[in-house]
Amino acid sequence: MKIFLLAATILFTTSFVQASCQLPASEKIVIGCTYKCDFFTRSRLKAAAARLGYRVKIINIGLNKDVSESLAMVDSVLIPGGADIHPKFYLKNVTDELRDYTENNMHLVKLTEEGKKRDIFEFTLLKLFLTFGSQYKKLPLLGICRGMQMMSVAKGLPLYLDIKTELGIPNRQYKFDRINVTESESLMSSLYGNKKFSGFEMHHQGIRVDYYEAHRNDFSNVNVSAFSNDGKIAEAIEYTDMTALGVQYHPEKSLPGTTFPVFKWFLTKACEYKTSKDHL
Repeated sequence: MKIFLLAATILFTTSFVQASCQLPASEKIVIGCTYKCDFFTRSRLKAAAARLGYRVKIINIGLNKDVSESLAMVDSVLIPGGADIHPKFYLKNVTDELRDYTENNMHLVKLTEEGKKRDIFEFTLLKLFLTFGSQYKKLPLLGICRGMQMMSVAKGLPLYLDIKTELGIPNRQYKFDRINVTESESLMSSLYGNKKFSGFEMHHQGIRVDYYEAHRNDFSNVNVSAFSNDGKIAEAIEYTDMTALGVQYHPEKSLPGTTFPVFKWFLTKACEYKTSKDHL
């Protein structure tokens, strides 16, 4: 995997892209990861930044118990992939039928110490985002895999406990899926156009698509804008009133044509946020 990443990084940095937002050479974009961002994420972010003419500093804000203090330290927030989310963070908002089903099938959820540590911090962070939307409206947020799922949970949108069990298709472990952007007026459409693209997948849970479709009016300012596996698996969620995108696939482990659009958006918006803060 690291050999693949090295080749992709070389492809990334062979051509310079003129960024729409400029930073002084002495400035760095500060990216706050809610949990330790792994080797792949850090390397691909730095490669994308170099291609845009930026430098970045990646820090772990999940070690700080004060969420608002953490947000004041950064120019962007990244919620990386990782452990399953405890269903208790969304069960109070769902139908009685789904609540009963979930409580009777908790064995499908892989609860870990990592998840226990991350759930409270990341859920609190997103609730802070949503409660004080005007304050954080322009602070870019990117959720990857678990990060996208937590963005869903923070809005009360439930998850499949296990894709294989509930959808009858293999869990997405070390697979590349073909992704289709279905919403023409969306951030994802602006990033990828109408083309299908491949994304690297590592998950066994995901947004409960049937529930979203049946209760779409209950989820304000939420747009599930891309899918794979014939519409069964959601691949992107957008907070339409904020600078926030979640993707189920892993851009840090995907091909450059999939990686760069998302990271370019994320870094450019971070630059814009940083320069706007500097002028306050």
